[in-house]
Amino acid sequence: MNSQKGHAMIELAISATVMVTFLAGTFQFGYTFYIYNQLVSAVGNGARYAAQRTYRGATDRDIERGNQAIRNLVVYGDAQPAADAAPVIANLKPEHVEVRWVLNGDGIPATVDVTIRGFAVDAAIQTFAFDGRPSVEFPYVGRYAPAESEP
Repeated sequence: MNSQKGHAMIELAISATVMVTFLAGTFQFGYTFYIYNQLVSAVGNGARYAAQRTYRGATDRDIERGNQAIRNLVVYGDAQPAADAAPVIANLKPEHVEVRWVLNGDGIPATVDVTIRGFAVDAAIQTFAFDGRPSVEFPYVGRYAPAESEP
């Protein structure tokens, strides 16, 4: 009988360690999945906006201004955010959003691809990097105005 004293404490220590490990893993997976789901929504909204907006390409500066509006929509939920606007996803910056136009043989946009590059999620225990995902490509259905300048 005396040889079994203290076994409950050892069992509690082992089982508590296992439970905390599983709880931390579940939290980490859930949080990362939640952030990724927000990224998918933001990228989809940005690509949908890009596919429908007027493509103004009078100069390279006009194309870049249009791309910046698309990046802002992905990051802030608004193409022209206020100066103090907070990103919809913590630590997401416009530099993390890549906008790529695929042009047909005549130089007219055929599709637009919006991708997240170099974004990392710190999930308390481990950091997960999202480079090249999520990515969405939509066919371009907006108005093509190569001679117009971006407002």
